[in-house]
Amino acid sequence: MAKRKSYGGEGGHSGKKQKTAHVHEPSTSEEIYTGRQLRSLLAFEQDLRKARHGLQSFKNLLDGIVNGEDKDSEKLQILLEFLESVKPKEDDEVPVYLPDVMETWSMATQLNNENVMSAVAVVLALLLKVMSGKVDLASYGLGICRTLLQKRQQELLAKNLSADNGKDFIISPTLRLLREAICLDGGALAAPIFRARSNTFRSLTRNMGLRYLGEGVEDPKRPSVRTNAIRFLLSSLRLLHLEAKRDLLSQKDIVAALMRHIRKDPPSLIHEILDTLRASVILDKKLSKDIKIRILNAHSLIRIAELYGYSEEPVEDGSDAESNRPSVEESVHAFLLAACTDSDAGVRRSQHGFYPEGVEPNAIPLGVNDGQLTDFGLDSIPWMSKFEDDVPVRNTLLAEFIQTLRPWSNTKQNELLVTIFETSPELVAQYFGHKKSFSFDPKLSATWIGYAALLYNVVQLPIPVWFGHAKGYARVPPPTAIVLGNIIPLPMTLKAITRCFSIKSKLVSFYAIRLLTLALQKLGRALEMYREASSSPDSIWEEAARRLVDEFYQRIPDIKDVIKCYVALDQGDLLQRQAASRLLLLYYEVIPQLALRAKFDVSPILLSTIKMVEGSEGTGEEVVMSLLELENLCIVAKYSPSMRWFARASDMPYSPFTTLLRLSVEKSTSISNESLNNTLYWVANEHQLVESKSNSRGLIPLITALKSIGNVDVVIWKFLDNCGERCARTPVKYIEMIEEQLEKAGISENDDAIACPLMMTIAEQIPYLTSSSPDKAVLKGLAKLLSKYLGDSLVVGVSEPFLRVTKEIFAAGFGDEKLAAKLRISDKQKLTPEEQENANKQSTAITNGWGSGAVDVVDNDSALVISPEELEQRLAVPIPASKDSSLSRWTPKTPEELVEEGYASSLIRLLSSEHASIRKEALTNIVKVATKIKDSAYDNNEQVWLLLMELVESSRDAISDGPVPSVLVAFACKGLEVLMNPLHCLYEKLNLFLTSRPVWSLDKIPLMQPILQEGPTVDGAFYSEVSWLLGLLLESLRTPADVALFHKRKVFERLFALPCNPFLGPNLRTQVLRVVYRATSIEGGSDTLITRFGAVGWLLAQRDAAATKDVAERATYEALLGRLWDTCDRKRIEEWSRGGIGRLVG
Repeated sequence: MAKRKSYGGEGGHSGKKQKTAHVHEPSTSEEIYTGRQLRSLLAFEQDLRKARHGLQSFKNLLDGIVNGEDKDSEKLQILLEFLESVKPKEDDEVPVYLPDVMETWSMATQLNNENVMSAVAVVLALLLKVMSGKVDLASYGLGICRTLLQKRQQELLAKNLSADNGKDFIISPTLRLLREAICLDGGALAAPIFRARSNTFRSLTRNMGLRYLGEGVEDPKRPSVRTNAIRFLLSSLRLLHLEAKRDLLSQKDIVAALMRHIRKDPPSLIHEILDTLRASVILDKKLSKDIKIRILNAHSLIRIAELYGYSEEPVEDGSDAESNRPSVEESVHAFLLAACTDSDAGVRRSQHGFYPEGVEPNAIPLGVNDGQLTDFGLDSIPWMSKFEDDVPVRNTLLAEFIQTLRPWSNTKQNELLVTIFETSPELVAQYFGHKKSFSFDPKLSATWIGYAALLYNVVQLPIPVWFGHAKGYARVPPPTAIVLGNIIPLPMTLKAITRCFSIKSKLVSFYAIRLLTLALQKLGRALEMYREASSSPDSIWEEAARRLVDEFYQRIPDIKDVIKCYVALDQGDLLQRQAASRLLLLYYEVIPQLALRAKFDVSPILLSTIKMVEGSEGTGEEVVMSLLELENLCIVAKYSPSMRWFARASDMPYSPFTTLLRLSVEKSTSISNESLNNTLYWVANEHQLVESKSNSRGLIPLITALKSIGNVDVVIWKFLDNCGERCARTPVKYIEMIEEQLEKAGISENDDAIACPLMMTIAEQIPYLTSSSPDKAVLKGLAKLLSKYLGDSLVVGVSEPFLRVTKEIFAAGFGDEKLAAKLRISDKQKLTPEEQENANKQSTAITNGWGSGAVDVVDNDSALVISPEELEQRLAVPIPASKDSSLSRWTPKTPEELVEEGYASSLIRLLSSEHASIRKEALTNIVKVATKIKDSAYDNNEQVWLLLMELVESSRDAISDGPVPSVLVAFACKGLEVLMNPLHCLYEKLNLFLTSRPVWSLDKIPLMQPILQEGPTVDGAFYSEVSWLLGLLLESLRTPADVALFHKRKVFERLFALPCNPFLGPNLRTQVLRVVYRATSIEGGSDTLITRFGAVGWLLAQRDAAATKDVAERATYEALLGRLWDTCDRKRIEEWSRGGIGRLVG
């Protein structure tokens, strides 16, 4: 072995190596004029002072080039001349660029001369920086980088990188050198540098922790070790190929070190970190999600979210790019929005909206058929009432992250949280269920306003399409607690909302009113979706809708509290009054049953609002608010049974109806005529002022005539008010008068002819008006109005004979020939566009119905007969198919996808294949899957591995003889479903079973005895465990061998005993029948049921027991009895029973 070269001169030593204290000695330099001079200065010298002198001179040359001082390119030519002179020969076996510099570096490292170690790294980093901007120098740069990757230089790099913590002047230049090397020529040597990561990435985690500790902000021109280390790491992420990037991101300590002190980093570095992670990780579609999530884990997201509120000093004398750059908070917000809401980023997983994790919404509940609800309905679904306290979600990472946000203190965090809720609706109920500190008790503080703003944004979120189910509405509605938690979140308690109404602060009560308004609107949309999903009034969706409304009642204040709050509002508080009137309207529209409990007379409020509108002038915001409030109150009045439309208040000259009519006529330029006129049309039709025929135009002629007259005298308004009150009080009287007048005139009654009771009332009351001796101008104005009224009525289709008779009555009532002569029916003419539009809208307005929202239920107790096809539809469950392609499809999948998306179950089902080769290959693949899952970070990886390996050991000797028993295959598949959900009721029993034995018995039913004979591990979960067992038995029954196993283990005896439990739900009873139906589909199954288990007698007994309860259930037993008889060997059964079975079935 050759001796190590000995160096003399300064720093030379003999014997034991001496520890030297670091002393910063001033460096000397000289001006460089030629490449030869530079080569001489950099020539290897044992005197390290001379070496440092040369390196400093070289640095000054490079600084001049980098800083733009080399205007005539003289220094660049010197550099080119030098590089050409030290270029290695082409025939060198291992070419070494800058050999003297490398030799100097090596000697300095051996002698622990830190000044030279630092100087070499500084010079090389500057040299590569110069070369990176010059295409002609790229070949030299690549040669230097390859030299650095030689083993000797790698050790030197590692020595520099692992220097003591205080040696920033050594570590930082080395990191800059590596960064320049990895970026050179577009990352041409990025892969080799990463392959040498044991040296090039030495102490990277430690170095990323050496942050700036001085006063103030870190100087961008003198970055800290952490800044240089992070920039090196980010450059690596940008330039490394896929596999190398995956390996780099898999280093947990590096990821943790990157995020640990990010809040203390300078703004420029934070921007660089976020931009690189977004471009090179989040938006990199080639990078798998499981790799992305290693850097975008909960710890990283929490650290990044801590940058909200990051304080930045204003940029002084900065570049335009820096001054126009967004703030750190804006960049963080944009990054987190992309990371947490984009499914390709790896953080957000696919979810099912309002259906929690572990629920199968398309599994038909037992006893619930496509349109028919059985006795127990929703109560028979085990998980329907299970999620009131905790909601399991798929996005557990996001669920952990959002708990750390403070949306009430920062608007951007509020926006981030709401956006996450919008893309992952499953998190809403789970978030508020765990956020126990979130209190909505009213306190006029900034925190409470932040709470209210968050709740407002959350309630405003739309309901997911089909409640989050992938393809159309599911068979089963989502849990009521989750739907309700999205409509009115848990912090919005009845007590808190009621206190908001009673508190003196207008802002608090306004927030409560707006929140309740949004909640009612959202409830209305949810009920509409329930109706869309419902196939009949008796369906399970309808029952779920009723339960949702009942639960909603318990969470909101009574309408009396809302009315009390509304009445107490100041007349000038127009914004609050409009919001409160809108809330009242929604009570009547969405939950009329609750609203109608209160006997609310809206007349006084309506009249006071009309006064306000009448007295207003202009079209400002105040007028708009008053008009909106009036529109809301008009609709509320339509719903309110205690509304007195024609009762005149003591302080009002007219009734509410006439007041609205006058407002519609005289304020038409500043009010929404459509809403107001619809109310007038509805009242006129409801109180029979006009005929309710499809071709009737109702009040259109009267309103048109009043508008054409202009200023109508007060006496005429009072006259019309009196006529309307009389017609509404006794409409039948005036309808009979119409018939009498037509009969006197000899006009035959026509069913299609349109008349008007109000017009007949006016005709009756004209003599009383004239007898009160009004002014002539009033009578002339009335005559003019009536003439216009008659003409417009003719235009809209009122019977002409009726109008002529009415005209004669009008004339007789006036008792004045001159006035009578002014009465005439004008020729038909077209309505103005506005009048025609109003006429078209009225037909719809008159026929609009406002029901209570109750669902009519029609009982049908007639006897039912179920055909074999209908019985198959109710009880037949398809057997899961196994495809040979499953042998290869699982290989690229992640452990999570293998378990949760059914790839492992598909492999397990291949153990039942008829072909021995497929069974053997499936067994081998199951072993590989188990190993892959065990070596992963998947939750419950040990339990899943144990289940799969016990299945392998139990099946190993059996696969050569034939298919593995169906019960083992079914148990393994169903067991995987249990292990996916630690909240499953059988999670504990299954784990005890797996740890109790290494192999499973081939002729036993796993877990049957613990479920049926032992108590449940979770209180109240017995029926859920039984439901799981029945599903296992159903999937285990496929072949005659399975029927024989059921016979041997007395499964049918246990099944037939279950319905004897009077508390057994209809869904479980139907599951029992499905197992029986499956047995009848297997060869010899019906014979075994009849001869060994007395199935005929059991079915007859169940039929008779159901006769007085449910006709449909009785018909099902009848049909199944027929099915049993049709599928058995009748000849054998007749001989066995001596004809008894045939007589019973017949």
